[in-house]
Amino acid sequence: MLRIVAVLLAALCLSGCAVVSSERPLFSVADSEGAPTLKPGLWALPAGDCKFSLRASALKWPDCANAALVTATSLFGGKRDAVGAFPQALTYRLASGDPAILQVEAPADREPGDPKVIYLGVRALASDGQGLITSARVWLALCAKPLPTDGGDLSKPVKLMPGLTPIKGRDECQARTPAAVRNAARQSESWAFSGDGEDFGLVARWIRDGDR
Repeated sequence: MLRIVAVLLAALCLSGCAVVSSERPLFSVADSEGAPTLKPGLWALPAGDCKFSLRASALKWPDCANAALVTATSLFGGKRDAVGAFPQALTYRLASGDPAILQVEAPADREPGDPKVIYLGVRALASDGQGLITSARVWLALCAKPLPTDGGDLSKPVKLMPGLTPIKGRDECQARTPAAVRNAARQSESWAFSGDGEDFGLVARWIRDGDR
């Protein structure tokens, strides 16, 4: 999986999850017209009951805070290096719609077997005076309903959602149209925030300007 979101994938996929991917970006500049905008700066996507001080330097936050730096076109994250910098950036596009779709592209030096593009659903919860998103639900667009944490019945075949096709030997499926991605994200939201104790969605929150 994409290295910069490996931690998020672990937090978002508590059990067997297959994520929606594509061989090329399916959403274009035109799809971003009218879309909400993520406020640039330091964000936190805390997992579970993660405890940390928002006033403290982000360099002192625990890994479960899932610190990230957001710019107009890139997401920075992962375990910081010796000087406190994030190791890698991923290009993203936020497409308008219900829900909004976060299209995340892998870097050119992606590892063999990594998907080229993955998709997440985004639902704004709060905005600032300029209309920039400062809090949002974030969840992965999944290929099918995730297995329960006890593993479920592995003998039953997994039924993918419409418009998605399996990729042999891979954990993700492939979408070829924006409609298939949005349908998967819309359905995945109900699984991500079901309230049954196995939720895999996160609430992202803008903290402050800068990356510390």
